[in-house]
Amino acid sequence: MSSARAVSSDVKAGKSVILVGASVRAAAFSALRRGWRPWCADLFGDADLRLRCVVRVVPPKDYPRQIPRIIAEEAPEGVLQYTGGLENHPRIVAQLSRVRPLWGNGPDILRAVRNPLRLAGGLAEFALPVTVNLADVPRDGSWLAKPLRGCGGRGIHPVTAGTRPGRGWYYQRFQLGERISAAYLAEGGQGCRLLGATRQLVGEAWLHARPFAYCGSIGPLALNREESDALTEIGQRLLAAFGLVGYFGVDAVRSSDGRIRVAEVNPRYTASVEVLEYAACGLSQGDTNARMIGKAILFADKVMRCPESGPWQSDLENPPAVDQLPEYADIPLPGTLIEAGQPIVTLFVRGDGEAECHSKLRQKAAMLDELLAGRKMLDRPDNTKTHNNPTE
Repeated sequence: MSSARAVSSDVKAGKSVILVGASVRAAAFSALRRGWRPWCADLFGDADLRLRCVVRVVPPKDYPRQIPRIIAEEAPEGVLQYTGGLENHPRIVAQLSRVRPLWGNGPDILRAVRNPLRLAGGLAEFALPVTVNLADVPRDGSWLAKPLRGCGGRGIHPVTAGTRPGRGWYYQRFQLGERISAAYLAEGGQGCRLLGATRQLVGEAWLHARPFAYCGSIGPLALNREESDALTEIGQRLLAAFGLVGYFGVDAVRSSDGRIRVAEVNPRYTASVEVLEYAACGLSQGDTNARMIGKAILFADKVMRCPESGPWQSDLENPPAVDQLPEYADIPLPGTLIEAGQPIVTLFVRGDGEAECHSKLRQKAAMLDELLAGRKMLDRPDNTKTHNNPTE
């Protein structure tokens, strides 16, 4: 990308923006709220995304290797933004940057900021301790094994006596506290802006999520001056150390004494950004009685097919305006095979505080569980569309 500022100006002018990744629905709706024209390529082509955008479904066997070819041959002219998962494929990002102007972080930045040792060095006292040497780590569960090419918390597990060394892993000290995510926007020459912070839902049993898996966000969080200053300083250090561009997110732990320690950086649009955006839209529309937004991903606890209809039907038949919070999102096409451990649908609620949002999300998830409880187990047939994991 020759000029981050020039690319950003093209996007703001209302030109086409090309969105690619495992799941682009959240980023596409965000783009629509800004008056952009999204052209989308992802693994799902969910029903609510198809209602508003041109969608090219990428078969799992072609993801991500064939994405540059698909964009070069099929996408309109416009800037390109990628979402979750592609930060683990800097070579693919490099190829994409050669076929369309990139609004986001290029391959060199990705390799640097996704290196846990370099990240810890750039953040100094704000970083959780890390190592790539298993021999340095106690085997008592006080450290976590994390994949170097991880996304959405998948694959993370405690280091125990049974943990074996292997390539593609690093180790990070486990920190007690509240899991939070901070969202930032960095534009060339204009500094780095803290958009806000959310509480992360991680490994929630009531959502049938796997341990350590991202499964939702609640926000915006109220930050005191020290916390806001710490998160702002973290963003500025990341900008100075790595030259980040566009949206990026920081996953961190807020301990009981208010100290914030960074677990990892997601150098692209994150799933929590839309929570902050919907909250801002509600306030701008005068909805001061519901200050917080809750978002949760309900996972399947057994193999099932998406039913022909459900409580999400009103969001499909009468879609809300893009600046209004939907009841449901990431809605699979009817008949889609959803395997155990994969997401079914995303839930949204409004509430006057974090506890109210959490309670409403649990109630909504329980209602869907009851609705879907009678669905029988299915064997996976050949050539059947499946619903894969969205990522934070």
